[in-house]
Amino acid sequence: MGNSLLADSNIGPGGVATYNNVTLIFGTDQTLTYSLDGKDGQKETFGVALTAPAGATATSLIQSVSQLNSIVLTSSSATLASRLPPGSHNRTSPAGNSTHPPTETPEGTSISPGAAAGIAIGCLVAGGILATIVLWLWLGRARRFRRYANTESGTAALMFRGEKGPTPHVSSLGSGSPIPQGLDNILPQPLEDKAITAGMSGLGLAIKNHVQSFYQTGRVSPGLLDLEELQALGSDAPISTGTLSTLLSNSGTREVALRFCTAWVVVSRMQLSSEFEKTLLPREFAQCFQAMAIGNRTSHAQALLFARWRALSAELAQTTYVRNPFSQSDPRHLNVEKTIHALDGILLPYKDSRMDNAQRLQNLREILRRAANFAFTLFSQPSTWDFDWQEQHGVLSGSLCIFPALVQVTDELGEPIKPPRVFTEAIVRRLDG
Repeated sequence: MGNSLLADSNIGPGGVATYNNVTLIFGTDQTLTYSLDGKDGQKETFGVALTAPAGATATSLIQSVSQLNSIVLTSSSATLASRLPPGSHNRTSPAGNSTHPPTETPEGTSISPGAAAGIAIGCLVAGGILATIVLWLWLGRARRFRRYANTESGTAALMFRGEKGPTPHVSSLGSGSPIPQGLDNILPQPLEDKAITAGMSGLGLAIKNHVQSFYQTGRVSPGLLDLEELQALGSDAPISTGTLSTLLSNSGTREVALRFCTAWVVVSRMQLSSEFEKTLLPREFAQCFQAMAIGNRTSHAQALLFARWRALSAELAQTTYVRNPFSQSDPRHLNVEKTIHALDGILLPYKDSRMDNAQRLQNLREILRRAANFAFTLFSQPSTWDFDWQEQHGVLSGSLCIFPALVQVTDELGEPIKPPRVFTEAIVRRLDG
């Protein structure tokens, strides 16, 4: 048919219409296909376009074909549209679908929907990656700021206390001293009550077994004990050296007296207030305590600050005094040996000659190391403890406290406990001898 068009002729099944190299084929299955000569002279088939009604004319078919969206989606279909009658490709198809002109760049090149969708997805992915990087950097900065605030809040509170605004992670005590709350997350939790009780009870039992195992209760020569040796008990002992010498000389009261002497010397050196040349605690703790023990220690603020100091000091000294106790470099060795020397001046005259003396001294050394470790445990706790020697049970009452009670005098928050809470009972013995 060349460039002519059978404009008004009816096209039946199997009919063909051609206009400006646009070929329309009306299939026997009531479908219409169209093709366009390519640059290489080959036909490009665009597929099934629509179902053509019987008796349709070539003109109406060309107009209907030009209304389909698929015609304007490729460069070939754009060429097809340009060869159709003017204005026909902007009309609405009977099915109600509308066509749109191709999107062109300033150079006149059209962009397919697939390419446009790819660009859009790429932009979304790039934007998501960028947002993730920014969020990650911001969160890292926020974490560093929180760590700095936790560790430096006390210093920051003092430096900026004149400025307005809240100070995070700091609570104010009655005296106005700031305490970083973040420390509570770093320091270990207090020991259970049964651990404290077991430590104190075990020490009392070890002293009892030592006296009963290595010393005899038979008669000894008068004056065997040098009263000067009893000076190791100190001037604050609840019994005079003369009375104690009498109890030691009496075979019926010797065991009670020996247990009292041993316990008094050991326990008195477990306390932070003991002289640093004698203490069973780390000497540096006692020296520091004595250097700063000025002011009102009965106030709640001071009690809480003091508890934090003890807990922090103990935690920082874990490697030396807990993980490797009494290693070769442990400085407590010196005071342990000093205590053995002081005690042996009292105990030696009554030792059982049947027992090995080196074994006796080693057993005494183990008791002192046990006492030193337990003293460190009490020091590390937020609560405050005291040893109650039950002074009402003096010699005049016919009894003697030979091992003290352990009592808790402040709780974990520095509040005083009145009356003090008893953890272990005192051991009191009658003086029947």
